[in-house]
Amino acid sequence: MSHPTAEFWIDVGGTFTDCFARFPDGQLARYKLLSSGAVKGAASIGHDPAELIDSNRRGDPPAHWHGCCIALLDADGKPCFASIVTQFDAQRGALRLAAAVPAEFLGRTVPYEITSGEVAPLMAIRYLLGLTLEETIPPISLRLGTTRGTNALLTRSGARTALVTTAGFGDALLIGDQQRPKLFELSIKKRLPLFEAVVEIEERIDAAGNVLQPPDDDAVRAQLGKLRDQGVESLAVCLLNSYRNPQHEKQVARIAGERGFEEVSVSSRVSPLIKLISRGDTTCVDAYLNPVLRSYLASLAEKLPDSDVRILSSA
Repeated sequence: MSHPTAEFWIDVGGTFTDCFARFPDGQLARYKLLSSGAVKGAASIGHDPAELIDSNRRGDPPAHWHGCCIALLDADGKPCFASIVTQFDAQRGALRLAAAVPAEFLGRTVPYEITSGEVAPLMAIRYLLGLTLEETIPPISLRLGTTRGTNALLTRSGARTALVTTAGFGDALLIGDQQRPKLFELSIKKRLPLFEAVVEIEERIDAAGNVLQPPDDDAVRAQLGKLRDQGVESLAVCLLNSYRNPQHEKQVARIAGERGFEEVSVSSRVSPLIKLISRGDTTCVDAYLNPVLRSYLASLAEKLPDSDVRILSSA
């Protein structure tokens, strides 16, 4: 069934994804799944080694699991057998597999997980619309809140990032502003920076925004080229006094694009603050997380090309 104007509100948390939907006829529906996109359960395996029965799957949309991968799990929760679902009987909760399970599983109830290769919001949308993995999702209205960026920051799983700043200020963010949240702690352990490398650009703009020394294009091109060769994915460009005059940051960003960097965060655009430390920290977070979020949202946009998709800010 097609729902061209169905509305979805989805919250992707660190563990669970909650989806609430309203269809054109006013019907409301909801669905909850793991944010990993895996649907877990326990299935009994009878005399037919190519069929799994899970009563909790009864009532799932007909044919919904066609084409998904299903893996049986061992006692440690690790996959020990995998196959593709070729048929699904919603009345019986029966999942027919492309390959028969090993004989050792026959007559047992075994934990399993189903994955489709799509992110959790897409799985939830397909479930509530009753679509299989092969079917195209019709145009919908989607409001999405996600902690993908927050989780990447907490687990330090963002992009490989480098800081580009004015010569002489390469250690400014490492020094910080000297705030001490734990005033009486004798052994201070500083957090590791989000950036793995620093490039200092020979340039200078004064406090009034006047150019004192413009960057040399060839020198900047060579410096950024070395970062590219090292495998750096994203750049955080934060130059002194760029909040007054962003000319040099724009110049560096242009050269970075010429050197093949697709992810460049510029402080005068991200956070045009007077204070270098605050501006630099914010720009580094932006550069560190942008590739993660961009990839995540691209996977959504690819499957929802004609939909109205809006993302809630987590600022």
